[in-house]
Amino acid sequence: MIIFGWRVVFFTLTRGTFHCPGCGGDREYRRRQGRNFFTLFFIPVIPLTKAGGEFVECDTCKGRWNPAVLDVPTTAQLAQMPAMLLRMAIAQVLRSGDYTNAAARSRAVSVVRQAGEPGYDEPALDADLGRPFDEVRVEMARAASALAPEARESILRAAAEIALVDGPLTVSEEETLSAVGADLELTRVQVTGVVSMARQESGH
Repeated sequence: MIIFGWRVVFFTLTRGTFHCPGCGGDREYRRRQGRNFFTLFFIPVIPLTKAGGEFVECDTCKGRWNPAVLDVPTTAQLAQMPAMLLRMAIAQVLRSGDYTNAAARSRAVSVVRQAGEPGYDEPALDADLGRPFDEVRVEMARAASALAPEARESILRAAAEIALVDGPLTVSEEETLSAVGADLELTRVQVTGVVSMARQESGH
C-alpha cells in the first residue's frame, strides 16, 4: 500500500536579533517561509508551491510576526544610533564645505569619539565622506525617529559647530544643514534656532 499526500515544511531563511513585541526585549529570531511538499510515506519528497508569506519567529516565545518588525531598532542599535547619526550629519556638512580643513577634520573625529566611538579616526571619516549623499539621507531619515528631539537638535548643533570651525557658513553649508535638519525630523524653526546658537558660540 502506497501512502502519499501533501505537507507544509518550514525553512529558515535568515537568523538574527530583533526586538520581540511579545517578549518586550531583544531576542534571537528566525525568518521563515513555508513550502508545500508532496509526501510519500509521510516523508516530504517533492517541493511544490510556497505556502503563505515570510514571517519572523521568536526563538524564545515562538511568536510569529510580519517581517516589518525587523525595522524596529534593537536595544543595542538604539545605543549606537546617536553616534551613527552624528557621523552621517558631520560628514554631509563637511563635504559641503572645505572637507580638507585640518582643524574641522580634527574636531569632527574628536566629537564622534566623545559620542561613543573611541576607535573613530581620519580614515573612518574619509569613508563616511565617500558615502553616496542620497544613501546617507535615507538612512538618517529612517533612524532619526528613534531619538528624542533634544538628541536630534544636539546632533545638528555639533555638525553646525564643525562647519563653523573654518569661518562663516557658506551657502552650500547652510543648505546642507537645512537638509540634515529635515532628515533629523526637525522643523525649520528648530533648525534656525540650533544654527543660530552655533553661530553665537563660534562668534560667526
